[in-house]
Amino acid sequence: MQHMQHSKENGFTITELVLVMVIIAMVVGVFSQMLVSSNQSASISRARVDINRNLHNSMDAIETDVRQAVRFKASGYDGYDTFAVDRSFSGAGHSWSYMNTPYVNGTNRVLILLQYATTMGHGADSRQIVYLRTPGGDCATKKTQQPKYKKIIIYFLNNGELHRRTIYNDMIDSYGHPYSGSAGNYFCMNHAEANKFKDRAMKVHQDSILATSVSEFEVEYYEGKTKIPDQYDAVKSYPGILDSADNVVVTLKLQSPSKQISESQTLTIRKINNL
Repeated sequence: MQHMQHSKENGFTITELVLVMVIIAMVVGVFSQMLVSSNQSASISRARVDINRNLHNSMDAIETDVRQAVRFKASGYDGYDTFAVDRSFSGAGHSWSYMNTPYVNGTNRVLILLQYATTMGHGADSRQIVYLRTPGGDCATKKTQQPKYKKIIIYFLNNGELHRRTIYNDMIDSYGHPYSGSAGNYFCMNHAEANKFKDRAMKVHQDSILATSVSEFEVEYYEGKTKIPDQYDAVKSYPGILDSADNVVVTLKLQSPSKQISESQTLTIRKINNL
């Protein structure tokens, strides 16, 4: 009897193929989830780094400006030593108050700092204090004995952004009226330098936006360790309520758009200058 030999080919059954496909799908799913999770973690880490960088840079700027301030102001125009009208607003301009901002989306906390104006902009190494020329005053040999020209620095929120704005005092004569003479007769400078400085000081300055996604900006004023009483009471507040303050406690809080990340910092800052 002749026996016929049949060759048997090895292969996968349908059941085995389905099982393999299920396993592959599970592995791909797990890997994809790990990849998504890794991307999310990296995105959160980047957002946290950005928030902390903006937070620290903003607080550094505030600290520098507070230390250089000569007075904390309740108003940008008090008729005493501050005559700063914000002409970025239409019409006659706007005088700022520490109690509130003129912006609909702003908050009720505004930091107004009175500083001595300098010949060059913020951060320039060779800047010098600007002095006023008074009748009979000697700008040649006794310039530093002349009154100092001033400006205000304002920190405020608008649409979740922390703004820094600079406004120079209006040019006022000794009677408190607008000055209409030449810049060279107003500042202790030669006429060319005085005109150049006047053009820079009187123009509307562009805000510096220090941080976005700001959810909180709080300012509290102290004289030594004593909190200025009734400082945010609209009824009891008065123009000189902050004159005795020598330090502030500033709280700044930033939050990511997704609100997954939130970082805050509170800093006590003492000014080192006095009028």
